[in-house]
Amino acid sequence: MSQFAIVDSEKMNKDVTYEPPLVIAFGVDKHSVGSASITMGRTKIPPKGRNQAHHHSCEASFFIRKGTLKLYMGPERKEYIVTENQFVFIPPGVIHGLQNLSETETAELVFTYGNCPSKDDAGTVFVEKSWVAEPRSRA
Repeated sequence: MSQFAIVDSEKMNKDVTYEPPLVIAFGVDKHSVGSASITMGRTKIPPKGRNQAHHHSCEASFFIRKGTLKLYMGPERKEYIVTENQFVFIPPGVIHGLQNLSETETAELVFTYGNCPSKDDAGTVFVEKSWVAEPRSRA
């Protein structure tokens, strides 16, 4: 059985390779606290940053802590705008992705994977190449 834990997301390692350019801190999972069924973390999305579309084998949810995001949902990539203090639930297998709409501010969200004790157990499948920022024009 796991023990009680408090994890400071500012003091833990950040994963910059899972969904670039997002910066993800996995605070609760089987590796950090011995969780048997939950993964929880915080994601920072740089200005105009967008992750690649993907899906998971488990339920995913997140809470928008800061900023305004454009969500891309389903195989047709239907667009939704979500703002601070909104929750989003995504069933297993549903393709999704997001983009920070701000050109200057970093957005943040807190996410969970249900019945998945780590990112590896989430069965993430990417359905497009990693997003790359468009070069800025030198006018």
